[in-house]
Amino acid sequence: MDRRGLRRNHLMQLFTTLVVVVLLSLVAGMKFFRIDLTSEKRYTLSRSSRILAEGLDDVVFVRIYLDGELPPEFVNFRKSIRELMDEFRAYGGENIQYEFINLYQEADEALRNRMIGELYEQGLNVTNIQLRDGEGGSSARIIFPGAMISYRGIEMPVNLLKNNPSLSHEVNLNNSIQTLEYEFARAFYSITMEEVPRIAFIEGHGELDSIQTYSLMDELKNFFQVDRGFINGNVEALLNYKALIIARPTRMFSEPDKFAIDQYLMQGGKVLFFLDPVQPFADSLSAGTTVALANPVGLEDLLFKYGIRINYDLVADMQCNLVPVNTAPEGEQAKFTMMPWVYFPLLSGPQVHPVTRGLNYVKSEFASSLDTVGTGSEALTRTVLLSSSPASRKRQVPLYISMEEVTVRPDPALYNSAHLPVGILVEGSFESFYRNYPVPAGVTPAAWKMIQEGSPAAIFVLADGDIPANGVQFEQGAFRAQPLGYDRYTRQTFGNLEFIMNVVNYMTDEAGIMELRAREFRLRLLNREVIGRKSEVMKWKLLNTLLPLILLLVAGLAIQLIRKRKYSG
Repeated sequence: MDRRGLRRNHLMQLFTTLVVVVLLSLVAGMKFFRIDLTSEKRYTLSRSSRILAEGLDDVVFVRIYLDGELPPEFVNFRKSIRELMDEFRAYGGENIQYEFINLYQEADEALRNRMIGELYEQGLNVTNIQLRDGEGGSSARIIFPGAMISYRGIEMPVNLLKNNPSLSHEVNLNNSIQTLEYEFARAFYSITMEEVPRIAFIEGHGELDSIQTYSLMDELKNFFQVDRGFINGNVEALLNYKALIIARPTRMFSEPDKFAIDQYLMQGGKVLFFLDPVQPFADSLSAGTTVALANPVGLEDLLFKYGIRINYDLVADMQCNLVPVNTAPEGEQAKFTMMPWVYFPLLSGPQVHPVTRGLNYVKSEFASSLDTVGTGSEALTRTVLLSSSPASRKRQVPLYISMEEVTVRPDPALYNSAHLPVGILVEGSFESFYRNYPVPAGVTPAAWKMIQEGSPAAIFVLADGDIPANGVQFEQGAFRAQPLGYDRYTRQTFGNLEFIMNVVNYMTDEAGIMELRAREFRLRLLNREVIGRKSEVMKWKLLNTLLPLILLLVAGLAIQLIRKRKYSG
């Protein structure tokens, strides 16, 4: 082939390539698509998130307080957040706006501290980090690994960092990355809802009051209209609520109230029962001893019909919280030492379930155990969401408890029961407890026609009524609620609030958002044994640095040889 023909072929190839590129650009402009080559589809939004983003009718603005100088692991965390925001923008367009904010850009320290205080008051959690300088030193800094989401004048805090002390730093950050889409999707869904669903705390039976549940109610208000009130046997009064919460009742439920709860459940309702089957006298325990007695409230037969048996016992667990104990000899100045107290178990749940995946321990106090029973509909699904550790035991009541037990090392041979159920979720179509009984007197409306078998519904039973209760302290002349799950002795915040919120959101989820918590991203960590050897580290650095250059050089030489052979004649 002569030079003119060769030139003509090259021009044809160039023209063909340009035509193909233009056609692909036109097709891409008409049809939006993205390609994710990761095995776990790390960079692909779920269908529910895409529908949510595409359905926005106004601007959602996200301010993310994670910018500036950060440790390498948080730089990667910030990168994951940015990538997720770009994914949401790909579907939501200009209706999703975001910015990263570095609080430490504010030179005025007083103003910066005021901004930090305001963010904390709004509900963002703080985290302490260590920053290293070029001279080998380090300095502490407070950051907010979270975001504030704004929509039409409404603001909502979103905490993004998961912290389970039983897991490594790398695993906690990976769990945080896994739940990023869930946290943002849930916030977008809640803040843009036209009609806010309602949830009710039941009163009238000695339940926890509004100050004792303030922390939980404050968080629920981000997603629901929260009411409190008496049942008074009125079935219709319950029907407008997505869920009911019964938080640590201490007095008996009347038959009309039980009937109203039963019929609410028959119509697809969701009920969370936080019960104290056993009640120790706390005032006596502060003096050193107490007696734990059974505390029935009249719901036990109802729950048995729904597949849950309440046990009148206490769970003792070697995996437990710490309490301050005076270890000074008698007559000397008090000296308090933190010691494990087996009656304050630290509970956990299955890592594969959306409610408990990556969750911190849940702090409990004098918890009891539960059992599942086969009564009622066999179509019910029962899931243990909270249980004790592999080293636990049951103690039957009445039980004499002395604080002197703290100073005695527990005998491991006695703690031979594993994963005692404390919190159980039951889902399905329930059969009415009153199926073979007349409607109790006092029910409103009087002409109510009993529903004997219901629509799909759900109940959650937790045998420790203290788990939803926040601490209350008297400060500056007023009672103030502490964050739910915060322990003032160990200064840890346990997973109580997140757990309950996950249960509520799981039971009331209609948009399929909760399934996002089940996503799993593989944690591909470097081999610590290998990177601990300098010779191995140097070998891999040289391999990663030189091998690409060598391959590029070989490829260039090969291309030159091929071209020389092809065109030399």
